[in-house]
This record gives sequence, structure tokens and C-alpha cells, in this order.
Amino acid sequence: MTNKRNLAVEQYLVVSILGPNSIGILNIVSAHIKKNHCWIVRAHVTVLGTAFGMLLQINGKWNHIAKLEASLDPLAKKNEFAIHTLRCNPSAYNEKLIAYSVDIITTQRPEIIPTLSEFFMRQKINISDMHCESFAARLTGTEMLSLTMKIHIPIDISLAELREEFINLCDELNLDAVMEPERGG
Repeated sequence: MTNKRNLAVEQYLVVSILGPNSIGILNIVSAHIKKNHCWIVRAHVTVLGTAFGMLLQINGKWNHIAKLEASLDPLAKKNEFAIHTLRCNPSAYNEKLIAYSVDIITTQRPEIIPTLSEFFMRQKINISDMHCESFAARLTGTEMLSLTMKIHIPIDISLAELREEFINLCDELNLDAVMEPERGG
């Protein structure tokens, strides 16, 4: 027998937080979530320059989520950060999609991300996660871009054709790129 949670009473809340970077913001927010009998099921936390950004997916019973949601604006005002919330449903597995990872290293240019996102949008491929970071090449000082995307490819798309079109685009943009299936257990 499987352990089934009562999804009828569980709710999900997505919370984005932006503010000046200071030590302890994650502790303040996570303790507040725990105090309201909710828990973080997925998170992205980062420092961007002097700013702090957090994107959280929170789970809890509907009444706890409602209390948490009502208490977040005062918490944001007290700690001087901006906050936005959105109710959502949990992600459902979709057997008609294949998870792939795209890794790119190239010189930093403003057209890279818009061109890649347009390419995948035209193919009806969702980008479910993206991380990029600029850095200076160690020997030359050239401004570089490291970009990783997690994408979901519909099973009815020809992987050979998609890979060929992707490689052609990368050649055209002079990108060092790899697109491969996600491995996981």
C-alpha cells in the first residue's frame, strides 16, 4: 500500500522575495514558514549583486497556507523586502515529455538568451529551469557566459531533427553547446 497524502486539503503557494542582501533573510523567511505549519518543497535562492532573490514553492494544509499568505506582507514590510505570492498546483508527471539538459559556454552577448528561448518556443519546448552566470575568462579576461537550461521535449518531436536544428543554431551563434537527456533515478 502506498502512502497517499490528502491532496484535497494540501495547497501550494509560490512566493518570490526580492530585497537588499543581508545575512539572515533565508532564516527569517524559513522560520516564518515553519511557524505557520508549512514547509518549503522547492527553492531557488541567490545573491545578485547587492540584491537577494528567493523563489519558493511552499506546501501546507489549506488553512495554514491561508494564514501564511496573510502574514507575509507584514513580514516583508518589517524586513524591507518585496514579496509576491501565487497559488498553484503541484507539478504533474507528464509521460509525453522527455527531460533534457542544455549546457552552453560562449562569449557574453545580449542576443544569446532571447535567441535560444525563441528557438525552443518555436519548437513548443518548455524551458523549466535556467541558470546563467557571466565570468571573465581566466587567461584573456574575455566576458563569458555559462548557461544551463532544463527543457521538456514533447515525445512526438524528432530528436534527430531537433538536435540538428539546435547544433545549426549554435554554429551560427558560435556557441559551445551540449544537449543531452537528463539522467536520474
